[in-house]
Amino acid sequence: MATSPQPSHVPVGTGTRSSVTVETIPPARIGTRLVHPVLRTTLQQFLRAGAWVADRGPGPAHLIFRATRLSEQPARILGTPRGTRRESLRFEHCDAEWLWSAPVPDPRVDRDAAILYLHGGAFIAGGLHSYRRHTARLAALSELPVLTVDYRQLPDAHPNESLADALTAYRYLLDEGFPPEKIIVAGDSAGGGLALRLALTLREQELPLPVALSVTSPWADFDSTARLAHPNSRYDAVLPALGPDMVVRRGIAVDGELDPAWSVVNHDFTGLPPILLQVGSREMLLADALAVAKRAEAAGVALRLQVRPSAPHTLIHLGADLLADGRDAARDAAEFHRAMIDPGRVGRSAA
Repeated sequence: MATSPQPSHVPVGTGTRSSVTVETIPPARIGTRLVHPVLRTTLQQFLRAGAWVADRGPGPAHLIFRATRLSEQPARILGTPRGTRRESLRFEHCDAEWLWSAPVPDPRVDRDAAILYLHGGAFIAGGLHSYRRHTARLAALSELPVLTVDYRQLPDAHPNESLADALTAYRYLLDEGFPPEKIIVAGDSAGGGLALRLALTLREQELPLPVALSVTSPWADFDSTARLAHPNSRYDAVLPALGPDMVVRRGIAVDGELDPAWSVVNHDFTGLPPILLQVGSREMLLADALAVAKRAEAAGVALRLQVRPSAPHTLIHLGADLLADGRDAARDAAEFHRAMIDPGRVGRSAA
C-alpha cells in the first residue's frame, strides 16, 4: 500500500511562502534499515576500490569506465513483470525501447501520453538491460508507456553527448505526435540530473516543455564541494565519498576544467514544469536534491520533495522488488505521473 504522504508546506529557503512542498514520509521499515550495513560492506567497498583504481590516472580511469560499461551485458538475463510488452528503437547514436503493459495501448499506434526515462549510473553504468525491470514496473504502475534511452556514456562520450541523445528522444516523441502536455521526463541519479538539464535545454531552444519532471536522487552538481561538506558524505551506504568527484575529474572535466553550465543547480529554473523529487535522507546526493529544491523555490516552480527516511541511493525505486519502502516510493511516483497527465483523475477516483 502506498505511503499516502501528508504534505506540509515547509520552505526550503528563507522565504515565508514557498512553491516547494516538503512531504512527511513514514519512518523506514526494518528491511530498509537493515540493508545499509549490507550495502556498505559489499557494493560500496566494490565501488570504492574501483574509484581508487580509476583515480590513479587517465589510463586506469578509462579501463574502469570501460569495464563498468561491460557490466550491462549480464543484466540481459533480468526479466520483466508478466504482461510487459517491449519494442526496440534505434536513434542516430543510441538505442532505446518502449515498455508498456495492458490495458495501455501500443504507443507506436496510440500516441496519447508517455514517460521518457533516463537511467542512472554516474554516466559510466546502467542501460536498457539493468533498468528494464524498473522501467517496466514504472510503466505498469503509472499506466503509461515508458520510452527509456540508452544514451551515450563515458568513456566514449561526454555528458553533453548524453544530453544530445536525451534531446533526440524527446524530439522523437514530439515528431511522433505525442503532445508535450502529455509527456513526463523522468530519471534517477545521473539520469535525474540529465532530465533536469534536458528541461533547461528545451526552454533555451524554445521547444515545448513536458508537463512534469519526475526525478530520484538527481546528480545535479558536478562540483563536489557542497556534497563532500554534507554529513551524508560519511553516511551514504552506496556511494563512496569521492566516487562522483573521481568521475568528474577523470571523465567529465575537459583539460581539468569544469564548465559550471553543465550543472543544473547553476541555472535559473524559471518556467520549468512541476517537479517530483524523491531522495533518501542518508544519501550523499541529498545535498544536490536540496540545491535543486532551492532553485525551484527561487523561480517559483512547483516542486514536491520527498525525503524518504533511510532510503539508500538507487534503491528508492530499484529496490522495489525487495523493499516495501521502495514499492511505496514507486507508487507515489506513479500517482504523481497519472495526476500530471490527467489532473481530473484523482478527483474522479475519489468520488
